[in-house]
Amino acid sequence: MPSSRLRCVSVARYRSLSLALLLGLPTLAIGTSQVAGAQIQQQQLHFQIPAQPLASALIAFSQQSGWQVSAESTLLNGLNSSPVDARTSPEKALAHLLRGTGMQWEVTSTDSASILPPAQSDVLQIKSTPITAMEPVFQGEQVIDRQMIENLPSGNGDITSLLRTNPNVQFDNSQLSSKNPGEIAPADISINGARPWQNLFIVDGMSMNNDLDPGNTNDNFAEISGRSQGLALDTDLLEDIKVYDSNVPVEFGGFNGGVVEANTRDPSKELHGKLSVQMSRSEWTHYHLNKDDPNLEDVEAGFGNDNQPEFEKIITRATLEGHLTDNFGLLASFSRKDSTIPTRVFAPSNQTTTANDSETEQTRRIDNYFLKAAWKINDDWSLDTSITHAPETSRTFGPNSILSGRDVESGGDSLSARLVWNAPWARVEQNLSWSQMNTARTSDSDYMVIWRTSPTKDWSTSTAATEGGFGDIDEAQKTLAYKLKADWNSFNWLGMDHSLQTGLELSQNAVKYERSKPHYSYSVAEAKSCAASDPLCSMGQTSNGWEGQYANKMTVTQGKVAFDTRSWALYLQDEMRYKRLTVRPGVRIDGDDYMHQTTIAPRLAIELDVFGDSKTRLTAGANQYYGRNLYAYRLRDGVAAMGTEYTRANSASDWVLNKRAANDSQFNQLKVPYDDELTLGLSHVQWDTEFAVKYVKRMGREQVSRAWGSQIGEPSADTSTLAANYYTYYNGGKSDADIYTLTITPLQAFTLGSTRTTGQFAMDWSKINNTGLSSYTANIGATYVDDPLIQYDGKFMRYSDMPAANYNRPWTARLTTITEIEPLHMTWSNFLRYRDGYRRIATTGKKVQHEGKDAYIWEETPFSGSLTWDTRVAWEMPTAKDQAVFVNLDVSNLLDKRTVGTTESSGLPTYEVGRQFMLEVGYKF
Repeated sequence: MPSSRLRCVSVARYRSLSLALLLGLPTLAIGTSQVAGAQIQQQQLHFQIPAQPLASALIAFSQQSGWQVSAESTLLNGLNSSPVDARTSPEKALAHLLRGTGMQWEVTSTDSASILPPAQSDVLQIKSTPITAMEPVFQGEQVIDRQMIENLPSGNGDITSLLRTNPNVQFDNSQLSSKNPGEIAPADISINGARPWQNLFIVDGMSMNNDLDPGNTNDNFAEISGRSQGLALDTDLLEDIKVYDSNVPVEFGGFNGGVVEANTRDPSKELHGKLSVQMSRSEWTHYHLNKDDPNLEDVEAGFGNDNQPEFEKIITRATLEGHLTDNFGLLASFSRKDSTIPTRVFAPSNQTTTANDSETEQTRRIDNYFLKAAWKINDDWSLDTSITHAPETSRTFGPNSILSGRDVESGGDSLSARLVWNAPWARVEQNLSWSQMNTARTSDSDYMVIWRTSPTKDWSTSTAATEGGFGDIDEAQKTLAYKLKADWNSFNWLGMDHSLQTGLELSQNAVKYERSKPHYSYSVAEAKSCAASDPLCSMGQTSNGWEGQYANKMTVTQGKVAFDTRSWALYLQDEMRYKRLTVRPGVRIDGDDYMHQTTIAPRLAIELDVFGDSKTRLTAGANQYYGRNLYAYRLRDGVAAMGTEYTRANSASDWVLNKRAANDSQFNQLKVPYDDELTLGLSHVQWDTEFAVKYVKRMGREQVSRAWGSQIGEPSADTSTLAANYYTYYNGGKSDADIYTLTITPLQAFTLGSTRTTGQFAMDWSKINNTGLSSYTANIGATYVDDPLIQYDGKFMRYSDMPAANYNRPWTARLTTITEIEPLHMTWSNFLRYRDGYRRIATTGKKVQHEGKDAYIWEETPFSGSLTWDTRVAWEMPTAKDQAVFVNLDVSNLLDKRTVGTTESSGLPTYEVGRQFMLEVGYKF
C-alpha cells in the first residue's frame, strides 16, 4: 500500500464530492462518547447504505459513522458502492462499501480515513472484494450481495438456486432430474437438516412463506401440490440475500431450519433501465437417461407431466428506475419466465385416433410485476413502499384421460411499507404488509367418469378409460402483518457496552379451502340398454365383458373450509461487549390462537476476540427455534365431507340421495415443533484470508407426523361422520443433525495484470437423521408410528434414528470464483461442487429377530459421488456513456457428468441433467 495519503487540496476543485463528505458531517447521536482508536474498531453502529454512486455512498457513511473521509473525486468517478445494512463497526462498513471498486483505504486517525487508488503492480495483489459478505460476528450469517447475484450462474433466476454456495444448505435430490428440465419453479432447500417448509422466507421484512400445504407433492382429486416459497421472485429485483443458518438473532422466529431474507433494490439516483431476453431449450441440453428404465419409451415420448424430452424456456426482463426529485425515487420492474413443454397425454403404446390427436403442450409461467417507491423524507425519516404481483400458472393433463386439462395457479400479491426513524435514542423501523398467496386449480371439466374400456371408449390400453378432470379448488392465505423494531443507542453499564434490540410483531391470517363449483364424479355398472340422450351410458362390450355400461353412482363435491388466526411476538436482545468478549443473550416469545400455544425461545451467542486484533475469533451458541404449524392440518378437516353420494338403478332412473361422505381427517391441537441448537466455531485471518470452521448440532423435537386415528389410540366414535380409517396429525416426530463446515475466503481480491479474481472454498460434513415420523405428508403406515427398533445397514436402532433419505449428502465441497477482465468488459464466474454419492435408503420387507421382537430390515445402496461445474461468461460492449449491450452465457454441468440424483421405487437410478446452455442478451442504460 502506498505510504503517501492523497488529500483533497481544494474544496472548490472537488465540490462534486460534496462538502458533507469533506468535512465529515457528524452522525445522529448513536454513540454516547468518542473513544480511542482500539475502541473505535470495536464500536458497533447500525449502517443502512444502499448501493449507489461511490461518492454519495461515502457521504452517507460519513453521516452515519461520524468519520471524516477524504478522497480525490477523480478516483470515484464511475464507481458504485456495495450495500451495507447491518450493525457493524465503521471499519467493516467502509470495507463493505468499497468491495468491488478496487479502491484501498487507510485509517488516518480514530475517526477519519483516506481512500487510496489501486496499487500498480504486475504481481499477485490482494484487494478488497470478498466472495461473500460474511459477517464474522457469531458465524451465523452469509450475505450474497448484488455483485454476487449478478455474476453467479443462477439457473432460472430464483432465490434458492443462489444458495448453493452455503455449506449449511442442501437441495432436493430430484431437483436436477434429466426427466424434467423444463420446470422453472424455485428449488426446495433444507437448512441444517430441517424440512423445507420449516425455513423462513422474508422479502423487505415481509414473510413470503406458503403455509397452506407446502410439503404436499400430490396433484389429485382433493389436493394441489405446494411449495414453501409463496412468491417466486426473480433475483434481478434483489439488492442482497441474507442467510441465517445458526446463532439466528431473536428478531426472526417461526422456523426450524434457517432464515432467507431478501431485500429488494432501491431506485438509482440517475435514470437507468435494462431490457433482456434469456433462453434455454432441449436442443441445448444433454439428457442422461437410464437405458434400463422399463418406462424409457414413455420418457422419450414425453408421456405424462414429468417426462420432458422437449422444452423451450424464455425469460424476459425489463427495468426502469430513477429519482423524480432529490429525495424520491421509483423502480419499476417486470419479468416473465415461460416454459413450453410438448406432451403426449396418452402412452406411446396407445395408437388410437383419440390418443394420437391428443398431443399437446404443457406450459409454465412465472410473472413478476414490481413497483417500489423510496422517499428520503429528511435526515431522520425514510419511507419505502412496494407493490408486487407475482402470479404463477402451470398447465398439465391427467395421463391417459380425455378432457383432463387443468391450470394450477399459485404465487400471489403483496403490499408493503417500511418506515425508518433515526431517532436521537434509537433507530426505529416499522413494517406494515399485506399479502395474498394462492394455490388454485381450474379444470377443463367439472366431472370425471371412469369408464370400462370398450369400442366406444377406446382411448386407453388398460381396462379403464378416464374422462374428465378433478374439478376446481381454491386455496388462499391472506395476511396482514405489522412489525416494530428498535435498535437502541449503545450505552455503558457495569463496565460493558450494551446494544439493545426490542421488537413487536402482530399478524392476522385468513385461510380457506374451497370448491365453489360442484364437481361430479361417476362410477359405472353393467348396462343392458341406454336411455335416449344419456351421455352417461354407453353400449359396446367392455374390457370385463359387459354389454354396455352406465353411471350408477354419482358423488357431488362442493363446500368450503375457512378460518382466521391471529399471532403475536415480542423479543429482546442485548449485545454486550467487554474488552475482547461479546455476549448476545436474547429471548423471543410467540403466541397464536391457532394452536393456543405460547412459546418462549431463549437465544445465546458468544464471541471471543482471542488476541484482541479481530483476527482470531472463537464463537459459541445455544439457541432454540420454534417453527410454524401449517394450515393444512386444519384445512383437511372437512374436505372429504364435502361429498354427497347419489345412486340410480338404471340409465332411465332418477338420481336418489344415498349418503353424505364421512370425513377422513380430524384436526387436533398440536404443540409447536422446535429445534434446539448448539454451535461452536473458530475463525482466523491469515495471509489476508479468513479460515473458518463451525459445528452445528440440531435436535428437532415435537415434529408433526400423520397417522390413522386408530394407530394413536383415537379411533372414530361414529364411522358415519368420521371414517374408520381417518387420519390425523400428532407430535410424534424428531430429527437430529450434526453439521461440520469449513470455509476459506480471501478477504480481498487477487489481481494479476488486468484481471481480478475473488473466490471461496467451502466444505460440509453432515449426519442427518430425519425420517417419515417428522414429515406431515408421509404415509408411514402402522408399522412405524410407535418408532420401533429396526435394523439399518446391519445395526439396530430406532426408526427415527435412521439417516434422512433426502436433503442429506454426507459431504460436499464447493469452490466459487469470479474473475473480472476489465479491458475486455468481461466477467467469468465458476461454481464447482463435488457431492458425495446419493444413498438409497429403503426397506427390504424382511424381518429379523432382536431381543425377542421382530425388526424390519432397511438397507442402504450407495452410489458414487460426482463433480459438477457450472460457469457463466458475462460480456458487455459499451455503446455510449452509461449504456451497453450485454451477453450472459451460462453453462451448467460443463463437464457433462453422469450423476445419480435419486432412484425409482424399484431402485433404478435416475440421473441429473447433463450439459445445458442458457443465453441472455440485453441492453442497459
